[in-house]
Amino acid sequence: MTRRRWGWLVCALVLAVLPALPAGAAGGEPEVKQLALGFGIDLPFAPHIVAIKKGWFKEVGFSDVATKTFTAGALAGEALVAAQIQLWTPGNLPPISMYHNGIPVVILGTNCVNWGLDKLVVRTDANVNAPQDLYRIKIGLLQGSTASADLHELAVHYGLDEKRLQIVNLPPPEQLASLVSGTVQGLLAWEPWPYEALKRVDSKVVHTGLVSGFAANKGERVKISDNRSVFVASQEFVRKNPNTIRAIIQVLLRAQRYVADPKNKEEVLQMFSEFQKQDVEANRAIWGDYVFNPVFDDEYVKDMERTTAFLESAGRIKSRTNILDYTYSDIIGELDPTLVKVKGRWRP
Repeated sequence: MTRRRWGWLVCALVLAVLPALPAGAAGGEPEVKQLALGFGIDLPFAPHIVAIKKGWFKEVGFSDVATKTFTAGALAGEALVAAQIQLWTPGNLPPISMYHNGIPVVILGTNCVNWGLDKLVVRTDANVNAPQDLYRIKIGLLQGSTASADLHELAVHYGLDEKRLQIVNLPPPEQLASLVSGTVQGLLAWEPWPYEALKRVDSKVVHTGLVSGFAANKGERVKISDNRSVFVASQEFVRKNPNTIRAIIQVLLRAQRYVADPKNKEEVLQMFSEFQKQDVEANRAIWGDYVFNPVFDDEYVKDMERTTAFLESAGRIKSRTNILDYTYSDIIGELDPTLVKVKGRWRP
């Protein structure tokens, strides 16, 4: 059994033993009845969609659930602070950057570990077989995203001069179009874009967030990704609306448990794909890259701290703050103490 599959199975077992939470167990009616969730198109939102479709948010007192998408992380952060959305579930890099740049957000939970999700895909005709071959090609990636952190870690691990890498700043859809046209010879992005690239272009994966595809160490575990999606809220909203936040986390933990159970896989894939109007086969193909893991543990701290270190090295933040200073683990700890191995220090 591979390490990734083993990790997925362990998380499924952890979630499977969580007690079922009855309706109204949130400790009081939510102060806010109309819930708005910051949303995306990818599979980390499977728990949210399951909870919406099964009516679990309504069970704990929400009258309506809306989803809102944003073109940039900064806009989502502004929406949180303005209470236009009550919860956002981004990768870990944007909220770390926001907090260090004065946007008062707090991390309430860890949704999904995405180490294997990001992939560096190159055209076969680019003849990339060794790390040094990357100097010869143009790589499309979204600067400032988790892909930037991945490339940094890849360069460090393989002793590459990061300044010599030819980066073209593009969002994932444009990366794909440019790879097809040959304007760039590689892309570094998260799923489903690598999956689409492999379908549309004669190409190959030369590295994932966890495994090398280079000829000299093909198949070796080389962790260059610290990517995980997290539950984020405005500090002010948490202080003013404790019942609302507790109800949201209660429902999402229940949904994580359901999504992580292997017997529900096909139902979840169908439900997610229908809601998002996506190809279920494509989502099935990449499902194994997602590990729904609600545990606050040492790995959580390591991922967050390494991402913080990258942002500092890139000059995007100053005066690093410990991740636990803006992690609020009390709600999850109250719902299930076994899920909190490392306690956050933030308090309302």
